[in-house]
This record gives sequence, structure tokens and C-alpha cells, in this order.
Amino acid sequence: MGMGWDVYVCGVDGAPAVISLDLDLRETAERGTHPQRLHVRHAFHAPRANGLPDGTENDAMYALQDTLVAALTEETDAVYLACMNNHGYREHFFHLPAHSDGRTVVAKVEAESADYELETFSEDDPAWAYYTEFLWPDPRTMQYLMDRRVLQSLAENGDRHDLPRSVDHCLDVPDERSGRALLAEAQAAGFGGRVRAQEGRWQVLLERDDAVELDHIHGVVWGLCEMAERYGGGYDGWGCLIAK
Repeated sequence: MGMGWDVYVCGVDGAPAVISLDLDLRETAERGTHPQRLHVRHAFHAPRANGLPDGTENDAMYALQDTLVAALTEETDAVYLACMNNHGYREHFFHLPAHSDGRTVVAKVEAESADYELETFSEDDPAWAYYTEFLWPDPRTMQYLMDRRVLQSLAENGDRHDLPRSVDHCLDVPDERSGRALLAEAQAAGFGGRVRAQEGRWQVLLERDDAVELDHIHGVVWGLCEMAERYGGGYDGWGCLIAK
């Protein structure tokens, strides 16, 4: 099962940005069939002081987005990567096959839309570097998105995130010695746990009572991510029972 689309907030050019991204396109990028990157952007009619939209034009922007995606997909076999709100603009990112005339398609969409003037920019990017190096979330942001997804699943089952309960964490380590050292550090931070060998891998299983409100549990998880990295390992996820 793929990761699908997700949205995150970051900073771009000294201003807040909201990026919505298809997280399932790495395999498409590796196939090398769409080497041309196309940007399409328009200004907001009503930006806030921070350069993000005020919400009053959402319907018009989403309608334009749907039209752009449909037209470019149908006429050029484009792949829609992401959109970004930043500095008073909404910008859409596509990858197209070589020699596709995406700008002509965008011009047609603009002619049929009375709402926005569209600016375009295209560049050869056969390695999809913009997708993997700029649009892709950094490691901490990606972990935040994954933590948020766990909480969304819990919420769908009636969980009270503010109620402390035992939360289990799994960390991978390269060997038993690293696992024992990591466990000792985690125990000093109030975790219980054990080290085990599992199908040729060494793992540290930790547990501690915590509330799972997003900012709190993400802080706990990221601390463990950094701890695992110090011992040459990696963080492998968390889980808990539903608390009502």
C-alpha cells in the first residue's frame, strides 16, 4: 500500500510554505520516462500578511487545479507531483515526457479561466531532483507525517490522545552491544525495554507511559530517532492501545 498524498508546512525563501505532495512517485522518477519538469503558478487574490491564502478563494483554486491536472494528464501524459502555497502564490509541479508541449495546454486552460493569470516555467530534470531534494520532506518532517497518520488512525477508533498509556517503540541496531548501550540510555530517560535478536536483526523494544498528543509524542519519537542514529541504527515505529 502506497503512502499517497500528504501536506506539510515548512519555510521557503524566508516565508512559510504549505506543500501538498504525492509521496508515491519515486518509482516513476526512476523509470526516466518524464524528464521535463513544468511549473504553473498564479498569484492569490487575497493573500494574508504571511503570504498564504486567506481561504476565501479555495473553491476557485481547487477548480483550477482539477482542470490543470486533467488537461495536462490527458493531453501530455503529465504526472502531477505537488502544489505549494508560498509568498503570495500557488504553484503546481508536473513532470512530462520529453518534447511535450505543456505550456500550450496551460495557455488553453488560462484562456478558459477568468479567475487567474497563469505563469509557466519548464526545465529538464531527468533525475527528478526537484522532487527528491526540494519538495520531499526532510527526515524530521517525514517522521512527523508518519506520527500524524498513526494518530489519525487512533482518532478514527475513538482514542483520547491526552490520556497517558503504555506506548511501545521499536528501534533497529547493528549488533547486541549497540543495543545494550542504547537500552541503558533509554532506561535513564524513563523507558523500560529489552534487546532481542529477530530474524537476523538486532532490535531494542522500549515502552513508557505517555500521552499521544501530536506535538508531545512526536517529540518523544524524534528523540528516539536521534538516539538510534547515535548507535548506528534506526527507528522502526511506535504503537499503543486505544485509550477512551
